[in-house]
Order: sequence, then C-alpha cells, then structure tokens
Amino acid sequence: MLPRLFPKIAPLLACVLLTGGVLNAEESEVPVAINLPTADRMQFWDIGLVFTHRFLSPVKDHGKDLYGLDGFTYAGFGFDFGIKTVPGLNFEIYRTADNKTFTVALQQQLLNKDRIRMSARVERFDEVVTQVVTTDGTVGISGMAFQLPTEIFITDDFVLSVVPTYLSRTTTQEKSIFNYGVGLHYDFTSKFRFVAEYYPRPSKIAKTFQTGFAAGISYKTFKHRFTLMGTNSTGTTAHQVLSGDYGGGPKPHGDWSIGFNVARVF
Repeated sequence: MLPRLFPKIAPLLACVLLTGGVLNAEESEVPVAINLPTADRMQFWDIGLVFTHRFLSPVKDHGKDLYGLDGFTYAGFGFDFGIKTVPGLNFEIYRTADNKTFTVALQQQLLNKDRIRMSARVERFDEVVTQVVTTDGTVGISGMAFQLPTEIFITDDFVLSVVPTYLSRTTTQEKSIFNYGVGLHYDFTSKFRFVAEYYPRPSKIAKTFQTGFAAGISYKTFKHRFTLMGTNSTGTTAHQVLSGDYGGGPKPHGDWSIGFNVARVF
C-alpha cells in the first residue's frame, strides 16, 4: 500500500520543502493536541508514539454504564518519525479502528518564532473497509487532507491555534470542502495544561449536522503526555473530525463522551 501512496504526495512534499524556513532548537514533541495537528515536530531521528481512545456512549447516561466506560470504543495508534536530514520534517503513520482507517502524512515545520509557529501537512486517508452507501453516507472512502497548523502565543502560557484544512472528499460529499479547526491551550504549570478544540460545520455540509468540540486536561511527565477529554466527536483523523458529516456528524452537544490520548517520545 505504501509504495502506491508516495507518488501521490511526492509533488506536494517538494513544495513543502521549498517553503521551509529556519527553525529554532527545541525538544521533540508529538505534533497533536486532541484531534488537531499542532506546529510541533519530532527532531533528529526521534520517534513519537500516540495512542488514542474514544468511548462512544455519552456521559449523560450516568452510572448506568459507568459514564460511558462500559460502552463500545474506538482505539488507534500511530508513530511519528523525525527526519534529521531535513530539519522540521516528520513522517507519520496512524491506524484507528473507526472504519479501519489508515493514514500516512508528511508534516514540515515552516516557521518557529517566539510568538508564532506554522507547519504544512499533507495526509492520505484510506478507510480499509468495503465501500458501501449507508444512511449516513459512503464508507470505505479514501482521499487527501492538506492543513496549515498555525499557533499564536498570546503569552508564554496561553496559545491560540487555527488549522485551515482542505479535504478532497467526505462521507456525503464527493467534491472537496474547506474547513478550519480552532484550538487553544493554557498551561497552569509546566505539567498541567487545559486544552480545547472547536470544529465548525463546513458550508457545503447540510445544516442538520452539528458542530464539534473537545476539551480536557493534559498532563506531561518526562517524555509522556496524557490527555483526558470530553468530546461530541468520536473521530481522530482530519477527515473524521473536520468533514462535519463523518458517521452522521458530531453528536448533539449534550451527548459528549469521554476520550483520552497518550503520547510518548523515544
């Protein structure tokens, strides 16, 4: 599968490399917040591991199913590889049980200043299940995502982010769409962080679909980062979270569920 993917993203990678800038030195960080990519990067030949877990049952069912923990879940894991010969360039591979989705991505950090950081990301996604049309749309699709994760440091501890995103197709739309994710994080201490993300509904998606959100607490120790969140979107990839129509779209805001991420730098 991988050899067939590289020819499709090679021209885009070349453009990314030509626009790369001078980068400041900092330690490796897996470039993911909750679901949105960040402008972080793995350095040298460092390797990052991310494990995601999303519970599907809403918390509002209370103790009946232990606030959703007894229900079905979607788990995923992936690796992020630094490429020392091109500073700021990462190769990522990820797989989630949600429609057996497989993604490969290249991300290049373009800008790393005191108050602003920016990366360019190109991602290929494939739902490795038989393509069928359901009441929620088509499953078993594949396509591309192009993103520009941008972070603005209001203060050293308070950071706003915006992730302009182009998707080549979605569950209900065979044509491309544009959307953007918005996020923020606030560091209470060097270890504890509040994180939040918002996923608007794209203009091409029917108004019956909901907007998405995620918010939680992140804890960092040594080279691990653990993030516990509540979200009405069970997806974790660009097309699952930002398409607006994936799996019937995000759940009503009152039906949010628990999820968590674990990231580790080696």
